Order: sequence, then structure tokens, then C-alpha cells
Amino acid sequence: MLASQHVPPLASTAAANASVNAALADRLEQQRETYFARLDAVVPFKGLYATGMTDQSFASNEGGRYAFGLEWELYDRGRGEARRQLDRLKLESKTQYVQLLRDMEQRQLQENLLAVEQMRNKLLALLYQREAAAIRPVLERRKQELAAGRVTKADVAEIEYKAERAALRGQHYTGLRDVLVYPQAQELINEIENVQLQPDAELLERAVARSADFQLQQLLAERNRFLPSVKDNTSVRLYVERQKDFDRGPYAVAGVRLRVPLGNDAVRDAVASASEGLYRDQQDSMRAALAQKIALLAERLRLKQNDMRLLQAENRMVRQKAELACYRLDHPISSLPDSDRDVEELTLRLHEMQREILTARLDVLDVLTQISALVKPREPQELYSVRAR
Repeated sequence: MLASQHVPPLASTAAANASVNAALADRLEQQRETYFARLDAVVPFKGLYATGMTDQSFASNEGGRYAFGLEWELYDRGRGEARRQLDRLKLESKTQYVQLLRDMEQRQLQENLLAVEQMRNKLLALLYQREAAAIRPVLERRKQELAAGRVTKADVAEIEYKAERAALRGQHYTGLRDVLVYPQAQELINEIENVQLQPDAELLERAVARSADFQLQQLLAERNRFLPSVKDNTSVRLYVERQKDFDRGPYAVAGVRLRVPLGNDAVRDAVASASEGLYRDQQDSMRAALAQKIALLAERLRLKQNDMRLLQAENRMVRQKAELACYRLDHPISSLPDSDRDVEELTLRLHEMQREILTARLDVLDVLTQISALVKPREPQELYSVRAR
């Protein structure tokens, strides 16, 4: 058990359905294309009107008149405006959907990091309990040696401190309540020192393509299409009617009615151009920020892996010293006293190192979780590969 450098299976006390954001975020991502396709399939008003009018003259000899027919409005309050209004509603709906997805992904990351932290707490509770159990007999022997005059009070105080630290921290971590189920990544955790991220350039392209913030900026940039334009107040109506006037019999007519505002879109075009430039700059800034964050997290992950390898190297060194101390204990040499004390101290150090190595595995998992939240890999191979040992 002390030789193992693998995180043991840990059972969470949280309910299986405690994590809601992960399932919701996955469902939103899966349904996004379907939702957008349904929005795009909505057909705008065609601009076709049925028209009619009738009135009666007060003069007894003139009778009445009427007109009825069809009108096709191409712009104002017609086909063009209906399409414009529908496109605006579609854009607003897509924007709200992407905002919802972004907020859900942020909450999902918070849940995932909390789950890793809870897993760390459960692991520390187990390891501190083991360490406390290993320290207890050592402390009893030190007290006996103190009574016999073989050790000093300082030696006993050091072991007492280690015993109290293990007991207090064990009580603390044991008393923590689980809120979420632990990450289902036991195999990954126990070979996480061999994880190698894909090149930063590949990770960046995937992160940009799947970034809700980046997609949101693209949608916001499309709002420039809906700035007021002269065309919004232009009216072109094609009509076919059947009419009857007071002094004429029924007849059919067809024609066009125009209403064109006076003015131009020079100011509107200037504002749209400036706004497009701002959104492009914003996207460039966001891309640079993503690149920096991925590079920073990748370096942090490699640093955590190196720290873990150093701990493993130190663990091998301490283990060799412990084996040598055990050999001396079995084959006492008069010039090498206190071999039993060396074995005890090295064994306690191995307990500490096991705790440091196993928690270092979760440190790497924590960073990998943050990178995964940026890249959003559909398969693990899109994020990392595992080197052969």
C-alpha cells in the first residue's frame, strides 16, 4: 500500500444526479445546430396583401364605387421588411442561445473543478488516516526512549507535531461533505504524468472554433445589418385590381405605386464600417487571449508533471535509504547506531511523499480540466495523447 503511487478508487457520497450543468451543457451543445436550423427554416411574410374598398355617393344619381385586388409590397411593411424583422429575431434568438451556452459552460467548469477538489479531499482524508496510524506506534516508542534517556524532548516533540497534524487534517478532510460525483477518470489520473498535450496551434484552432465568446462576437457583428437605412422607408407596390367608379362600369387595372424617401446612407455606412472594425479587433483580441491562456495552462501542466516526476525520483531515493536502513537493522554494525530510528523516520517520510505524489496527480488533472474547458474536445485524442511508459 505504501509503495503504490496510484490514486485508489474513491467513492463519492453525492447523489448521481447532483451535477446538472454538465448534462445541460452537453444537451445545449448537441441541440444548437438543430435549433439554429429550425430558426433558419422559418419563412418570412411574402408581402402579398388582399386589398379592397367600397363607398357610396350621397348624390342619388351617381351610385357607388368599389375596388378589390392584390398588392405585393417589396419593401416597407412588405416582403423586405418582414424578412428583415425575422432575421433580427433569428439573430437575437441565436445570441441568447449562445449566451446561455456560454454561462452553462462556465458553471460546468466550476462543477468539474469542484469535483476534482472534492476528490482531493477524500484522498487526503484517507492518506492522513493512514499516516496517523503509522505515526502512533512511533510516538509511543519515542516516549519510551525519552524515559530511557535515549532521545531528547525535541525528538519527541517533532513526532508529536506530525501526529497532531495528521490527526487534525484527517478529521478535517473526513468531515467534508461531497456535493458532486468524482470525475470518472481513474485510468487517466494514474498515468497523468505521461499525458502529452497536442500542439498549442491545434488547441488554439479548436478553442476558437468552439468558443461561445467568439461565436457571440460574430453574432453581435451581424447586428450592423439592422442599422436604419433609407431602404427601410422605401415602398414599391405591385398591384392588380378590379375597380368600378361612380360614372364608369367595372374594369381591371394593374400597376406600381412608389414611395422613395429623399436622403442617403452615408452616415449609416460609416457607422457600420466603424462597428465592423471594432468587432474584428475584439475577435483578434479574444484569439490572442485564448492563445495566451492555452500557452500558460500548457506550461503549468508541464511544470506540475515535472514536479510530480521529481517527487517520484525523491521517493525512489528515500525508498532506497529505507531499504538500506532495514538491512542495517537486520545486520547491526556497532559503528552505525539507531538503525531502527532511521527506518521509522524514513517510513514516515514515505507516507508524506505518497501523499504529495497522489495529490500532485490531481493538481495535473485540475490544470487539464481547465484546458479541456477551453478546447472542448469531442474525443480525448483532440486534447492529448498518452506516451508509452
